Amino acid sequence: MTKLLVAKILCMVGVFLFMLLGSLLPVKIIQTDFEKAHRSKKILSLCNTFGGGVFLATCFNALLPAVREKLQKVLSLGHISTDYPLAETIAMLGFFVTVFLEQVILTFRKEKPSFIDLETFNAGSDAGSDSE
Repeated sequence: MTKLLVAKILCMVGVFLFMLLGSLLPVKIIQTDFEKAHRSKKILSLCNTFGGGVFLATCFNALLPAVREKLQKVLSLGHISTDYPLAETIAMLGFFVTVFLEQVILTFRKEKPSFIDLETFNAGSDAGSDSE
């Protein structure tokens, strides 16, 4: 039991250190020289894209199967059966509500973000993005 506890504590410390590094790295990149700003925006954009991919992979590989299983148990308690992908629909509704609220806040906010410019999220592209 103590080996398991030590392994859990080491994993927790490792995750904390990686999260700390991942959250402080953009601050360090932004504080670099002005001539490196374009390259920094590209790096931050790539990191943002990679992070989104990690969240999507976690959702599809770990969270959705667990939600599907739990929802099936709840539906079976109520003697309800359906072939409709209810767990996936609930997850997508949650995603769309989050995106909608983010867009409303970005639309009606009077000041620009103080930490990261919105152009960071589309790598300075002139084509625009849905985060503007």
